[in-house]
Amino acid sequence: MSGALVRPSKLIAVHLNYRSRAAERGKSPANPSYFLKAPSTITTSGAVVERPAGTRLLALEGEIAVVIGTRARRVGRADAWSHVGSVTAANDFGVYDLRYADPGSNVHSKGFDGFTPIGPELIDAAAVEPGDLHLRTWVNGEIVQDALTSEDMLFDPAFVIADLSRMMTLEPGDVILMGTPTGSSVVEPGDVVEVEVTAGDLSSGRLRSPIGTADHALDEAGALPRVDEATLDAAYGAGGIPESALALHTDRDRDRDHASTDGAHA
Repeated sequence: MSGALVRPSKLIAVHLNYRSRAAERGKSPANPSYFLKAPSTITTSGAVVERPAGTRLLALEGEIAVVIGTRARRVGRADAWSHVGSVTAANDFGVYDLRYADPGSNVHSKGFDGFTPIGPELIDAAAVEPGDLHLRTWVNGEIVQDALTSEDMLFDPAFVIADLSRMMTLEPGDVILMGTPTGSSVVEPGDVVEVEVTAGDLSSGRLRSPIGTADHALDEAGALPRVDEATLDAAYGAGGIPESALALHTDRDRDRDHASTDGAHA
């Protein structure tokens, strides 16, 4: 195991990067695409991840985090892994209620403080092969994601590093989140999410994230939560929309329509 994670200058996330997730989304990317997350989203194992008040579609995304060890600028794919210092577990949480506001960049949905737990331990990249990484995620002790990079990942870390380093210098400590496999879904306050990355006998340890609720409402200065059936479908993923969630959505639509009708006749 290597030392503690330092605050990165950049936190880069890959969009679709697992075959299982791409099949779930009905897309097959020819090249990786990315979005940036603020370093302030990073938190540690055991920290409570707060679902913003007024939202209800907080979804987990267990991921492998690649931590740059030495500066990488215009590096080739063959040399890219040598610039990795360590790998560990991460969780790229997001609220689908706000995803509509800036799709692709994910600032509203994934930019909240504490939405990127990472750790708890760093695995020395020199001790592992990138194709041998195993990612698993549990919710309340039940496994919900289970993927091997060699079998499911579309664009391996070396490819991603080579691609990114064509455009920007990757500095020591920078973190790349390598995407999530199928099994991402909505979690509720009171749930506990755990993510682990292993490579043979080496392990990141379980990254533990209890889910809570923020004690303050979102200010109305910007986009506010919005949910439709397509949003529910995307948030719940391959497991499908639970009847309880669909019923709640239908009830809220009915209440909103009733209120609009009453207002029109007032």
